[in-house]
Amino acid sequence: MSFETLPLHDALLGRIEIDWDTALVWLDLQAFSEVSESALPYCLLFRVVTDFRYSRINEWGPSNSILDAKMLGDEYHIQMQSGDSIFIKASGYEFRPTNKIKTNELLVLGN
Repeated sequence: MSFETLPLHDALLGRIEIDWDTALVWLDLQAFSEVSESALPYCLLFRVVTDFRYSRINEWGPSNSILDAKMLGDEYHIQMQSGDSIFIKASGYEFRPTNKIKTNELLVLGN
């Protein structure tokens, strides 16, 4: 599936994690992968990341929903419904469902 056709529109962005040692960036999402279904937990993982930038100004008002996502070469741009942007330069990406188990206050992600 190409980056532009991933079910990212209206997906809810939770946590962003960076692993400096392995040059990985992953986004913890709740994505609407099936029409008329509830959002499901997904991970959007970027490999061999050489640039990562974001804004969190909430120019259009607070929102953790994704508006649009585009890719040009090895550059990925995610536009948030808040007006903010996430820019990632990486060798590639993976989009996959995750197992999420909430135990009290701890959130455990499985691969």
